[in-house]
Amino acid sequence: MGHTMTDVTPLQGELQTQIMTAVWRLEEGTVEQIRRALPEANQGAYNTVQTVLNRLADRGLLERRREGHVIVYAPALSEADYLSRSIEHTMRSATPEARQVALAQLIGSLPTDQADDLRRLADEVATERMR
Repeated sequence: MGHTMTDVTPLQGELQTQIMTAVWRLEEGTVEQIRRALPEANQGAYNTVQTVLNRLADRGLLERRREGHVIVYAPALSEADYLSRSIEHTMRSATPEARQVALAQLIGSLPTDQADDLRRLADEVATERMR
């Protein structure tokens, strides 16, 4: 998705996280559609959801477009992109040793078949970078 946004700060708070998760799942939606896709406990007021959506759009995580009299929100980046960039952002301030250990622990906690898939994916990414 054509966004060259190198820096992504991790989402703040449960509501932001749940709203982004809902938008990724829906692929796009109006305030009301997104509000209804949230867990019941977090559906909150229309205005609250709208405020968070606009904040996420201002941060470059969502794109807004008008359709008639409603605004449709869509992800500006995929969930995988968001995750890798926010992990990079978090790890930037860590020592190289801490980074390696943290990544090793994440990979080490995966079931064997997922670890194999990850190795294959990592090779593909490395090959892409060399082109």
